[in-house]
Amino acid sequence: MEHPCYKCGASVEDGTPFCGRCNAPQIRVSAPESLAPAAATPELAVERYASYAPSSSALEWSQASFSAGIALLVAIFIIVVSKSTGLGMLAAGFLSVVLYRWRCPAVRITAGIGARLGAFTGALGFAVVGVTLALWTAFRSGKEIHDAFLAYIQQNAGQSSDPRFQQVLDLFNTPGGFTLIMIFSLIMTLIAFLIFSSVGGAICAFLLHRKEQP
Repeated sequence: MEHPCYKCGASVEDGTPFCGRCNAPQIRVSAPESLAPAAATPELAVERYASYAPSSSALEWSQASFSAGIALLVAIFIIVVSKSTGLGMLAAGFLSVVLYRWRCPAVRITAGIGARLGAFTGALGFAVVGVTLALWTAFRSGKEIHDAFLAYIQQNAGQSSDPRFQQVLDLFNTPGGFTLIMIFSLIMTLIAFLIFSSVGGAICAFLLHRKEQP
């Protein structure tokens, strides 16, 4: 049997390696078609993205608790050295985010997550203060507690000539006033702990986010 030459059209007998007219090769080996990679289905693409995409909507509370605990130990040292509770809690919130990021490297921490983690650290710090205060008061009489807090207030306020400060001292010396001032002091301490630690956590998360940007 014959077939036309693909180049010049002359008749060429089957099995002839070259065309007698134009000498074009007649035996052509077709390369196997390259197998195109199967297109990933949308469901598979979403599943793969979910596997590698960092989560930013929830905290791993076990890791957060560990990070906050270590950060509070460092904060206690800072407070003792600097005599500044605000600075210590600011550092506690900042460090808790650093430790959490180190323990959970796949998690993308936003400023909101950092603030939440910092607030959790502040709340945990206040709980430690509350437990310590409760244990201390359990072994002291009411008068000893009153005198200790009165000495603390006078030492930190100094010899103030402000008449309002004297009114506070007079109120502190009454049983009802003492209870009211203690409750108010605890509330203000909790608020301060939450604010300073939240700010520290948000600042750390913001800095980490900027560092990770290309």
